[in-house]
Amino acid sequence: MPLNFSFIESYIADHQDIIKDRLLLRNERYRLLSELVNTLQSALKDYEIFETEFRSLVLHKIDGATSLEELRAYHDIAVAGIENFYLEEETILDTHDLFRIARDKLITKVLTMVEKEMEEEGLGKPPTDYVWGGLGSEGRDEQTMITDQDNMIIYEEPDKDFMPKDSGKRLREEFEQRDIKVSKDGLGPKQIVDYYYEIFCRKATDSLHEVGFERCKGNVMPTNQKWRGSIGDWKKRIEDRITYEQGIFEALDVIILTDARPVKGNTKLLDSLLEYFFKKLTDNKHVMKDFIQSAVLMPSALTFFGGFKTEKEGENKDKFNIKLLGWAPLILAVRMTALVGGIYERNTLRRIQSLRKKNIIKKDMESDLIDAYFTFVRFRIMSQINYRTDNTKDKNYLRPDMLGPDEQERLHKAMKAVEAFQKYIQETQLFGQML
Repeated sequence: MPLNFSFIESYIADHQDIIKDRLLLRNERYRLLSELVNTLQSALKDYEIFETEFRSLVLHKIDGATSLEELRAYHDIAVAGIENFYLEEETILDTHDLFRIARDKLITKVLTMVEKEMEEEGLGKPPTDYVWGGLGSEGRDEQTMITDQDNMIIYEEPDKDFMPKDSGKRLREEFEQRDIKVSKDGLGPKQIVDYYYEIFCRKATDSLHEVGFERCKGNVMPTNQKWRGSIGDWKKRIEDRITYEQGIFEALDVIILTDARPVKGNTKLLDSLLEYFFKKLTDNKHVMKDFIQSAVLMPSALTFFGGFKTEKEGENKDKFNIKLLGWAPLILAVRMTALVGGIYERNTLRRIQSLRKKNIIKKDMESDLIDAYFTFVRFRIMSQINYRTDNTKDKNYLRPDMLGPDEQERLHKAMKAVEAFQKYIQETQLFGQML
């Protein structure tokens, strides 16, 4: 039985007349309330069973796992269990939350195993503090049934006198095998630390893939140099991009970084970087204006006359991509409007609520945007479930003419809400000079 208030509302609706009967005796009132209590206890019992099984069959098993094969199996169990929970409860927020809990634990376990592997291979323990961060839906706490690796790593700068006793020799051998020149004075502290984490991230990415986290198609992973570095490296690439419009970081990378969330390690490293990053970003009105403009210009799937724009040919003929033409414009517009308003929440729904609390948007718009978010994510989740075993299909494509009238109307309303929000921020933050 779903753990929500719907059965209470249904019970009251079904017994509305008798509840209002002022001639009810105490035993009749007791009987009615007892029926409601029994229904409530049944729902609570189902919930307790689910939470117990989630902890015992997933979380505790992950803690005790000794191999990647075991972790992959527990990941699959978690996805199946959360999928069943969603089909019963139809609650998107709990689905996000359960995936965050399970996958954060999986990632933490994988990284701990990699640390041990590095030590066993003679490369030593992590030479400095580090933090592994989640980006994208992982960073925003908006994960669904299908996930990939959107990650970053930040590590502390080594002291000038730093020299690991247990890994220096092995790292020198690694450098020689790769034909990397080492000065006559030996490996410098920064060189050692950088190379340690390069190896660490390569092993971590491979291991996460084996556990069920697909590699990011956009290469937003710490095996990519732009998503790996010391705190100083990170500040430099942010400064290069935002202030001088140069370096390895690109405009899209700046947008991606706004969703960063710590998963394992020293969270102060990420907190410090984000404080620096957000100040640089919001102080640069030119960059912020460009980002707002890009959010306003992202198209939805609606035609000028209110129909749906679909593919004209190919394997996705008569379909449209709900991620690119619905969900993504909403996420970007909310993200950028929140930043302009000095809101540094990561989660889209909390960003929307914060926009309302600061009177940047009205209550009706808040409600419409929340409904739009739930609509887009619901369609994406159901597509992921329906085509779970078909790896040839892009699970973000929908065929609108196969939807019922109510679903088409719900989708149409969500698209209109995004377009109305884009128009609003264009008028208030571009033409209105809110920036």
